[in-house]
Amino acid sequence: MDGDMQGKVCLVTGGARGMGRVTALALAARGARVIIVDWEGEEGTRTRDLINSRASRPLAEFAWCDLSSLADVRRLAADIGARYPSLQVLVNNAGITDPVRRLSPDGWEMHLATCHLGHFLLTQLLLPQLRAGAPARIVCIASEAHRVGPGLDFDDLNNEKIWKGAAFSNGAAFAAYHRAKLCNLYFTFELAGRLRGSGITVNAVSPGYFVNTSIYRNLRGVFRWGAVPVFALGSLLGLNTPERGARTHIHVAASPAVEGVTGEYFASCRVAQASPVARDPVIRRRLWDWTAGVTGIGA
Repeated sequence: MDGDMQGKVCLVTGGARGMGRVTALALAARGARVIIVDWEGEEGTRTRDLINSRASRPLAEFAWCDLSSLADVRRLAADIGARYPSLQVLVNNAGITDPVRRLSPDGWEMHLATCHLGHFLLTQLLLPQLRAGAPARIVCIASEAHRVGPGLDFDDLNNEKIWKGAAFSNGAAFAAYHRAKLCNLYFTFELAGRLRGSGITVNAVSPGYFVNTSIYRNLRGVFRWGAVPVFALGSLLGLNTPERGARTHIHVAASPAVEGVTGEYFASCRVAQASPVARDPVIRRRLWDWTAGVTGIGA
């Protein structure tokens, strides 16, 4: 088993289902205390109860939070900060893909709000606990989808133009997801530089292609029907299961081999190359400044 986590506190967003659930189970199996954060209360409590049923003492708790709501994120961080003086691992895993353009409670498009803004704010607010828990690790779940697209449009960061007024669009959803995952990488690389020497490492992870999780449940039309055989065949062959996809999450969060490694992009439990666009320092600083302005923290 990769890495003893006895006595460590880990927080996993999107931990109720899919790869987040697998990650939470694995960290708890290594002895960690795990805080499962999700907006799916029933699945979150089931995951918590499963972990605790397997342990000699309670190791897991569930914390409800809508990551797209900045107010909810602030409430979550305040609660965690009040009860846990230190934190050793933060896994920013939660994500969505939705062909309908929806807005967060703060008026931001949901891919941007959930994947980027919520995690940026949560990470910033939990830095005191991570500093106290050093050596600590921040793991941001990105995607190979960051490669497939033209990059960010700073005139359309709220993803209005890509829907072109349509009621729904799978193509627009993929474009928004591409941008959100690119934001995850910009955030990872910029934060890693800012925290270098602090005892906190920051790395990004690719789980692979078309991992069969509930993130795709909102697909519609030909995309939905096309996804069915892809997911079915991949799962049959064991190529795109949540367990396989989460292996790199767990490796980067727990492996002694990753101790001290920061500012990297991992795929298949090895350091990989992110796209040249994702490594652009000018864009990542510009995005950081914009995000700090939106969230009110990190300037």
